[in-house]
Amino acid sequence: MMRRKRSFSYPERYAVWHTNELRCWWCKEPLRLAEATVDHVLPESLLDDEDRREAILVEYGLPKDFNINGYENWLPCHNHCNQSKRNNPPTFVPGNKAIITGLQRRAGESARIAREVSSNATKDNVFKTVFAALERRAISMRDLGDFWEAFLADPTQAGVPDDFIVLDSGYWIRKDQIVRQGTCCCERDTCVGRNDKVYCYFPSSLPPWVIEKGLFWRCYDEVVVCPRCSRQHKRGHIDRNGVCGSGAVGSPPGP
Repeated sequence: MMRRKRSFSYPERYAVWHTNELRCWWCKEPLRLAEATVDHVLPESLLDDEDRREAILVEYGLPKDFNINGYENWLPCHNHCNQSKRNNPPTFVPGNKAIITGLQRRAGESARIAREVSSNATKDNVFKTVFAALERRAISMRDLGDFWEAFLADPTQAGVPDDFIVLDSGYWIRKDQIVRQGTCCCERDTCVGRNDKVYCYFPSSLPPWVIEKGLFWRCYDEVVVCPRCSRQHKRGHIDRNGVCGSGAVGSPPGP
């Protein structure tokens, strides 16, 4: 008998989205909370196939008690990306192993955020109201988009405190947490997916090598022919030890 698919609470969805870069792990595009589903990196169907699960865990070097239905295996995803992935486990490559390693490292933080949201009755009720309205089609994603555009145009009118900045991802950061800001440092005349150069804010929570580059995240992630090693990799990884073939030292391998 096949087990029922796990349903996710609003605090769980928020925590998974919030701690994993606010973008779809499958297509890497920015992801609004209202659009976010929770995807299993290693598929939930493995819980119904013990032999296959054990083989996958061995292949990934994971313990037998690895929690398929835990924050160490959950990532935010567009619904259509989630559907296209289906139940196929990702091919084992070091990059996919690194994804799970990163999730294991952040699992405690995700669980903490979910608990905080659950204990915050006001915030939780807002999430429930919005998601319930979407499900009943009382409001649409376009309605939320229109509201968001108005909100970004003048956040102070929506009650955003003066000591916070609202990023275009929807994430709020305190001004005293910003360690670098300025126009994107990429060599392009306009940033990736934009018709202008993006003014960027870098909070202290980002890895040091990301802050040092000073790149808009889409410019950081754009795959280019590296001027240093002539291979293709992300622009933000130029001169990164273990990624770029230029032989540079000093930059640690990425997560």
